[in-house]
Amino acid sequence: MSSEQVDDSRSTAPAHNRFTTESNIQEKESSTTKRNETPVGLHNIQKGKTPFVDRKPVNNGDNCKLFFRYDQSENGKPVFKYLYRPVDTKVKANISTRKIKREVFSGFYNCDIPVAMVRTVLVHSEQEKKEIEREFRILKELEVQENFIHYFAHEMDLDFMYLATELCLCSVADLLDAERKIPMKEKILKDLQAKEILRQATRGLNYLHQSHFIHRNIKPNNFLIKKVNSENACQFAVKITDFRLTREYDPDNDSKLSGSAASEGWEAPESRNEDEKPSTKLDVFILGCFYHYVLIALSKNGDNNGKSRHPFGDNEAQRVPNIQNLNYSVYKDKPPFNPKNKDEEEVTKLIKLMLKFKEDERPTLQKVLDSSYYNPSEDYKLYEDYKSPGLCVIFNQQVFRLEEKNREGSDKDRDALSDTFKKLGFNTEVHENLESFDLKSEINALAKRNFSDFGCLIVCLLSHGIENAILCYDGRYVNTNELKNEFSFNNCPSLYGKPKIFIVQACQGKLRQSKTDIVPHTTTHLSFFSKLYFPNRIYQYFTDQSTNKEIDPNNQKEKLKEVLEILEDAPRNPPLMDFITIKSTLPGFVSYRLVDKDKNGQVQEYLGSSFIQALCETLSEEYFEKKEKGRKHMELEGLLRSVQLKINEVSERIDWWQTMQWEACLRKYIRFRECKAKDINVEFRN
Repeated sequence: MSSEQVDDSRSTAPAHNRFTTESNIQEKESSTTKRNETPVGLHNIQKGKTPFVDRKPVNNGDNCKLFFRYDQSENGKPVFKYLYRPVDTKVKANISTRKIKREVFSGFYNCDIPVAMVRTVLVHSEQEKKEIEREFRILKELEVQENFIHYFAHEMDLDFMYLATELCLCSVADLLDAERKIPMKEKILKDLQAKEILRQATRGLNYLHQSHFIHRNIKPNNFLIKKVNSENACQFAVKITDFRLTREYDPDNDSKLSGSAASEGWEAPESRNEDEKPSTKLDVFILGCFYHYVLIALSKNGDNNGKSRHPFGDNEAQRVPNIQNLNYSVYKDKPPFNPKNKDEEEVTKLIKLMLKFKEDERPTLQKVLDSSYYNPSEDYKLYEDYKSPGLCVIFNQQVFRLEEKNREGSDKDRDALSDTFKKLGFNTEVHENLESFDLKSEINALAKRNFSDFGCLIVCLLSHGIENAILCYDGRYVNTNELKNEFSFNNCPSLYGKPKIFIVQACQGKLRQSKTDIVPHTTTHLSFFSKLYFPNRIYQYFTDQSTNKEIDPNNQKEKLKEVLEILEDAPRNPPLMDFITIKSTLPGFVSYRLVDKDKNGQVQEYLGSSFIQALCETLSEEYFEKKEKGRKHMELEGLLRSVQLKINEVSERIDWWQTMQWEACLRKYIRFRECKAKDINVEFRN
């Protein structure tokens, strides 16, 4: 018998209406319901006062009426409860001066959701209008990232702009202020510590950079601490906020930054240079100052008695001259502070790189996140702290409405995954051949469950696919990033702090990889996919190198338009915390299933996919067969390298190669062990 491979791609292009009807339109409708269709009540929550005095409702232009109700004090003047300031601060109802531009009060959204109500004094300039529009755009588009503040609603009147966002406990500046009394202060510091505060702050800012924005207003007051509704040990998150000075940038454009440079004293050497080309490295420098500010207060050194310090001086008036002075001590070889352990030594090196005077010498934030400082130092306690190490949910798309698209042998992958994770102690659920609406409904219901008894969630998606989307029984695609986002801590708080593993067995495109080259799919015209599904470095393989013309365009204009619209509407892909996505192949490439044939080419047996079979075999060898006493099992990311070696062994025989891919944002190591699964019912949350 001979072993052959069948790719998990389709020969026809996806239709636009299949994707948008079930995915994007539903997303927009749910968003409209949340933000625009329900009347909203924002009011202060001070107790022991006389009845509320209602203001006239104002329409914000989005068919959404917001009602602001102010509590009236004994002297007849409204008293606002500040979120981060003394409660007894009084503000006149009729503002005659505009010295205080931005204040924060507590309130409610929909009468029962606590929110922060940000009140900004309007100056009615064209620059201010642009700032407000830009801030709303960022809040609406990027809030799915877990370290972004969550936006609810806004409205404007003649004097003020009111913005409702999620209510946080305090800012990092408040948290590190020794004189401020913050609820749960010791618990927050014990839970997050310096490293997690810095990691999450960096992740939020890095996602802003990936979305082509520069924040420019990085400071301790603009990183907030949010309490997550979770029963886990990890209960707090860091949120980036205040995007008034944020600017969009294009690395290939020579346009200059405009408007205010930054908050005074929290700026880079180039912040005030009007001729400077915009760069994310400006934010890197300011974040380096924030790193120093946090670490000085929380360092084990003790020299500063827990007091935060700016690296360029405690005197705000002197900071700007010091930042501009190339001979200032921070730019010399002297470390920012004396480290007392390995972690502090690593982060000291990072700070020195981030605070380079020349921006081209500073690292990107992705390199900062990839540094050894953020390497895991312990394991997730899957087996110690929970009744079950986790739940494994398998979505097996083997049969399709069009029979020629059926994926024979996928049942072998389904059974291998189920058997392997049961032996690792996981409860398992299997869903077969779902239509797109049903698949998304099951994922949505899964995210609403209570995972208090489980240490981990694994979701396996087995189907045909294109990049970041899998095919369902009805011939419609579902975006895998949308499915993953359902398990952010905003949507599924009972999984916060626990690892979430997505395993995707599906094609990511139409390219085939041989040992020495990359070639297009032999049965499909691919020119209209080239610039859409694949990075620029792959595009060259879609051209005839001798004539430099695209291979067989074949009048694919309509299909091109459909695919463009699909990708235009698809949501961004922010990295989720404690998440690892393992894909069977690289973006743009096919993924193979194994087939045994006889000498006459007749199929004798379908063997499943090379990726899933290699993954399950590697897990079995590591956790079921290697039982040396005292031996510590390998963690998951280390095992994935062994999985690739097994895939290579199969590819060597066939001469069609496959390279798996994984994306991880993990604070700790994922380490399994053999364990008998318990029968635990997963109850829905109220």
